[in-house]
Amino acid sequence: MFERVLVQNRALARVSSSLVARAMMSSSSSAKSSAGGANEAAGKVNESSTMAMEFKQQHPRQLRRLPRVDAGPSAAEQAVSNILYNTPIAPKLQTERHILDCLAQDEPGVLSRVTGIMAARGFNIDTLVASKTEVPGLSRMTLVLKGPAIVMEQAKKQLEDLVPIWAVLDYSHTRIIERESLLVKVSIVAPEDVPEGDQPLSNSAFLGSHDRLQALRQYADLFKGQILDVAQNTAVVSLNAKSDRIDAFLKLVRPFGILEAVRSGIMAMPRSGNVTMFESEQSTPQASIDHDSAPDLSNLPPS
Repeated sequence: MFERVLVQNRALARVSSSLVARAMMSSSSSAKSSAGGANEAAGKVNESSTMAMEFKQQHPRQLRRLPRVDAGPSAAEQAVSNILYNTPIAPKLQTERHILDCLAQDEPGVLSRVTGIMAARGFNIDTLVASKTEVPGLSRMTLVLKGPAIVMEQAKKQLEDLVPIWAVLDYSHTRIIERESLLVKVSIVAPEDVPEGDQPLSNSAFLGSHDRLQALRQYADLFKGQILDVAQNTAVVSLNAKSDRIDAFLKLVRPFGILEAVRSGIMAMPRSGNVTMFESEQSTPQASIDHDSAPDLSNLPPS
């Protein structure tokens, strides 16, 4: 009986030892497999991160620009640009304008000698007015020309050396009154309504000529002119004003159709005193140097 129990205990021990051995073998194999999977996963992670860095280096990220909002020019900038665009460009005056008044004897050949001296000096005479005065045997010539001031002084001296010339007055930088007369003949009929010969105007052409005559009269009143003659197709306007106002009037009536125009030239006369009631028409005199109040250069220290 005792032997049987001993044999059973030995058999149980063998079975338990074999089970323990198998359990240890299975645990070691599972540990190895888990370690291999971990190593493989680590390798995959390292490989994917390396590829991501290479991709970023090869394809750098570009930041998108924000949309620009154009607010437009400011009100001050717009106003300045409008003023600059609408302001006319000042003309470049290459030569100076001179007004000379010559008092000469009333005899033949004086006018030709005066103009000959100016032509020899290279002056372009804009206007020339010659007429008799209130003194018998004395005539007056008013010349408006352009040229340099130095050459003008030489021309004045040559004019004064002429025997028939009594005096040469320079009104270039003096307060003067200057006027010019204009006679202009303007058409008051549209070009398509002009009749042939002495035929009368049609009703529509007559009404159109009446409207054009009224507009021409309004222009003449604005410039203080007069309508001296009115015919079936034309009207003659007289105007006495400054040269720039005459130029402006001619530009206004040019659309009517200017048939003839005659200008007398500038007539000038100095004002009577320093203070007048027409200060707006006075020309600003050129600033002169007072040599009495100028410093004496000999008293200055050497440079």
